[in-house]
Amino acid sequence: MKFLPLKVSCPVCGSQNITYTCEPKCCFNHICDSCYATFQLLTETVGGVLEGIDIQTEERDPLAPTTACAKCESLDVYMLEDGTSQGGKLVCASCYSLLTLVIDSID
Repeated sequence: MKFLPLKVSCPVCGSQNITYTCEPKCCFNHICDSCYATFQLLTETVGGVLEGIDIQTEERDPLAPTTACAKCESLDVYMLEDGTSQGGKLVCASCYSLLTLVIDSID
């Protein structure tokens, strides 16, 4: 199983040109570079954990989409290779919780 960085599409225009606009563990505000829509990325636990795995974390681009684990608040949240972040297939590399992504529009 492979673990990938978050890849998110804009909820307004569908673009994947998304920029994280704050420092880690702040407010998780993101902006679409195409239509300038703003939104926050959040996670919810879906129950269960992945056991017996070793996720090697890498240094990340600070402007890449970022969110925190709903259970332990770690920023080491990854997509599972067999899904997409919008499909709810996320895992925390710190506590191994299975998560789903929630996109909260900022009005």
